[in-house]
Amino acid sequence: MLPPFDEPMDLGPGSLLWRYAGDHRLGFTGLATGILQLMHPGLGAGVAEHSAFFTEPWDRIQRSVPEIMGVIYDADGEATGRRVRDFHQGISGTDEHGRRYSALRPETFWWAHATFQFAVERLIDRFDGRRTTWEDRDRLYRECVEWYRRYDVPMSVVPRSYAEYRDRWDHYCDDVLEMTPAAARAVEMALHEKVTDLPGLPWWSTPIQREVVTPVFRLTAIGGLPARIRRRFDLPWGTIDAAQLRTFEMWVRESWRFVPRPLRYGPRAAEGWRRVVDERRSAVAA
Repeated sequence: MLPPFDEPMDLGPGSLLWRYAGDHRLGFTGLATGILQLMHPGLGAGVAEHSAFFTEPWDRIQRSVPEIMGVIYDADGEATGRRVRDFHQGISGTDEHGRRYSALRPETFWWAHATFQFAVERLIDRFDGRRTTWEDRDRLYRECVEWYRRYDVPMSVVPRSYAEYRDRWDHYCDDVLEMTPAAARAVEMALHEKVTDLPGLPWWSTPIQREVVTPVFRLTAIGGLPARIRRRFDLPWGTIDAAQLRTFEMWVRESWRFVPRPLRYGPRAAEGWRRVVDERRSAVAA
């Protein structure tokens, strides 16, 4: 039984969000997530004017994503959430059309979070062997609401159910998102630029990044977008692309079971798992 909508809930190892949000496979849905964020007028303008994303994309991702994951996995996720919220306080201004924006405007902040819900769902649907029921999706949504609550921002804009969230999602895709300059640049990078300088990889892997990783990033970035977004903005995507993406997804699903559990999670999530194990051992010893 889930607690009432407005009450806190546990996001421990028994939750779907804990199981999947810190999974390294989220990287396969992350590029599409980033494009969807940049298509929001306020988010796109904020990133273009207040971020080094297009000159230092991997550095920005490494700075931002661990903190966002910490809202779920840290011992005091609410403190981490408030810290993430406060990072955004000075991000405001006027976009190229003269529209005022602020990263902390409720609708803007909610959309950024909604894309992470989308990313986790897509990870499960495309890259994991688990087949989810409507009840699973409803529970995952409620867990993502708790994730959002920990930022200590207004909850009035948050859909009250998974069905309402899906309707709001479609509305944003059809009526709110735009091909902002920031989104257009991200799409251009995904379609035409070569991957280099991935963090943690040695210099000699550059040819592999350029010729092997680049096609994968293109497939997951463009193929990971909702079909209605590809149609609306006339993004190139054909039957061969779709077949290649399905093949890659199947390969990940079948091979992931051979990856040792300690290697499946990012650092913040791995630390959360270790903390839970240590707490359980201490409880047994006591």
